[in-house]
Order: sequence, then C-alpha cells, then structure tokens
Amino acid sequence: MPRERINGFHMHYEVAGQGVPLLFVHGGLGGGRGSALFRQHHIAALAQHVRVIAFDRRAAGLSETPPAEYSFDVFVADMVALLDHLGHERAVLMGTSAGGPQVLQCALTHPARVMALVLSSTATQTVNVPPALASLVTFLGTEGLTHLQTMLAGNEADQAGLAATPPSAPTEPFAGVLQTYLAYHLHGNSIAARLHEITVPALILHGTADEEVPFREAERLHAGLAAASLTPFPGGGHSIMVTHAELYRQTVIDFLHSLAPADAGI
Repeated sequence: MPRERINGFHMHYEVAGQGVPLLFVHGGLGGGRGSALFRQHHIAALAQHVRVIAFDRRAAGLSETPPAEYSFDVFVADMVALLDHLGHERAVLMGTSAGGPQVLQCALTHPARVMALVLSSTATQTVNVPPALASLVTFLGTEGLTHLQTMLAGNEADQAGLAATPPSAPTEPFAGVLQTYLAYHLHGNSIAARLHEITVPALILHGTADEEVPFREAERLHAGLAAASLTPFPGGGHSIMVTHAELYRQTVIDFLHSLAPADAGI
C-alpha cells in the first residue's frame, strides 16, 4: 500500500484492477483501521471489474494525522488530489457511513469529476455531535486540540516512566479525531437541501435494522437524488459491508455494469 504526500499529508492508499476508477471513502471519524475492512472483504473481487482505489483518510488507518486542515473542503480536496495523482479525470465515488457525506459533497463541489455514486449505510449528515463536545471542540480550535493531544500523550508517558511522545508522532490521532468531529459539526446538514442537484446515477445500500444510521435516512437519499436506486438489506445493521459481504459486493458489481452504456470500460 503506497504512502505518498497527497494534498499536504502522507496518505496511505491501495490500487487494484484496471478500467473505470472506483474511489472508496471509508467511514469513521479518525483512528481505527481506515479502509482495511473494505480492502479485506471487497477490493480483490471488485478489482476484476474496475480499478479500485481505497485510501485512509486524515487521522485514520495508516495515514498521517496532520496538526491542522480539517474541513469538508479539505476532505473533498483530498479525494480530488488523489484522483489527480493517479491520473483520473472522473471516477465512481463510493462512500460508507461517515464517508458518505464527503462523497456527496464532492459530487456537489466537483460534478464533472463524478461518474456515479455508491452510498452505503450513510446519510447527508451522519454525525450528531453532543452539544457539550461540540462546544469544547469549537472553543479549543485546532491549536488547542493539538496542545491537548500533546499534553495527554505526555501525561500517559510520564505515568509509564517513559519520555513523552513527540507531537509529530502521536500514539493515537486524538486531535485529528476531534478536529474531524468539529468539521462535521460545522458542516452541518447543508447537503440535504441540495440533493436534487446531484444527477449522476446513484446506488444506495442500507440495512433495515441499522441503529447507527436509521433506514429512513436511506429513504431520504432515495427521494432526494435524481437518479437513485435503493437496495435494502432486511435485518441488516450498520455493518452490511461485512455481515452481508457477498450480496453487498454483487449488488455493487451489477450497478457498475449497468453504467457501461454511458461509461465504456466497466
């Protein structure tokens, strides 16, 4: 998995297959494994049909946690910069959970770069930040969050009798996670009123028993997007990408092939 400096930070990404590019944007708000589950369960099979690109977002997976530059404009710029780096003018964008709003925003900001959308277990806004946390994060800001991360890392190291962790190499991307929360909080749900502007084909995949992002959010996406189809997964929760991997993957493949008349090469 290459690690290159993309849009100002060291990004880990993986590319597999040939043909029309499919860019996958994982969920979560930092930390965790990034795109690892998608790569584990789907990249090899999808790569038989398209050129799959999976990357770890800022402060997630194996990518760097930069000290600043967390906003939806920057998140979208990260995607576009990676496509530019790989030489792709247009791509199918696939977003799951918290990756979905980023994909939708990219389709609004850069419609000429988006061929189609795959939206999984997601909504126009997937993060409802508790008011107390929102107030804290807003008050501290980027500089304060970075200082807090350094202070906490130093306290943990002192308790263990070790040298404090340097700010440039945190053990956990704490400040990046909080700044990502802040970015979602500040972005709000501005996408909801603009869904009708997105006219590319869209596939929506959603579990009917999803407690994290309720199924009604998928129905709202379906009603708001101009050219969307909705595939429900009866009884499925928030992790249908893993729990229903085979059906999930085949539905995506069928959708990609349905694009072939308009976008040769799939």
